[in-house]
Amino acid sequence: MSNEISSAKTHRVEIDRTKCCGYGLCAALCPEVYKLDDDGIIFIESDLVSDDLLEAATEGAEACPAEVIKIIS
Repeated sequence: MSNEISSAKTHRVEIDRTKCCGYGLCAALCPEVYKLDDDGIIFIESDLVSDDLLEAATEGAEACPAEVIKIIS
């Protein structure tokens, strides 16, 4: 029986929906994390991002012209 502790780290995503302009670049770059509602405004199903999605999630956040996405490690 293994007592290994997972080395995978999660990172937290914060969004400010009130400032979203609906460009959709975040969702285009990382649809696994960023979603758009029927009005084209960002939402996330979970505020946690695993290491394997961190690079894509960061690219999506950095592409946001309104700078409404922050990733906290």
